Amino acid sequence: MPLRLGVVRSSVIDEAHLDFATGKDIQAVKKWSVSPRLEKRPEMKYRAKEACDLAQLAAKRWRYYRDSRTFATSLEHLQSLIATDPQGEFSFHLKVTAKWFPEIMGAAMIRRTWCHHIMIDFLFVHPDISGRLLPIKTVGVQMLQAICLVARELGCKRVWGEATLDSAPFYQNQLGKEVEDHFSIEKTQMDELARRLKTNPKPGLKPTGR
Repeated sequence: MPLRLGVVRSSVIDEAHLDFATGKDIQAVKKWSVSPRLEKRPEMKYRAKEACDLAQLAAKRWRYYRDSRTFATSLEHLQSLIATDPQGEFSFHLKVTAKWFPEIMGAAMIRRTWCHHIMIDFLFVHPDISGRLLPIKTVGVQMLQAICLVARELGCKRVWGEATLDSAPFYQNQLGKEVEDHFSIEKTQMDELARRLKTNPKPGLKPTGR
């Protein structure tokens, strides 16, 4: 981390970056709102509102982990927390940003569980993107792949999470299997999703730093 991504914008690959989020980032995402331009598009308005609601819930939960000092702000920090307490539960957030986009484009709240699995609490993209007001794609896909990459780096054997009615088709498409309110990504598929992010630069990922 951080990682350079190739996000699809108007059918062109444009550069974005993925990294661990800070408390300031989480507070910024909490301020997202639904554009009034979606008033006459109820389905897209629902999707945008869900993104805002998930951002609010993530911020509420973040405060608990912040106050209990179990929130990680880097991969090294997370590894250090795990080394100190191998059965501890630790939270971290990922964010996607770009110089050409004024706000955070997407974020995810993730937990490392006591049995060393990765749990996706929330994964959401900016309401203008989820509401299809902007021609930007692959942000959510690459966040999911990045989560699998972090899980692989930590030596986890499973990524799992809950799916909403709106997000279930997304996970079903990415995992190639039926998804209801729960999904599980076992190690073989987790490694494959991580490899896609690392070896496919259009769109994909290349290391930029440490």
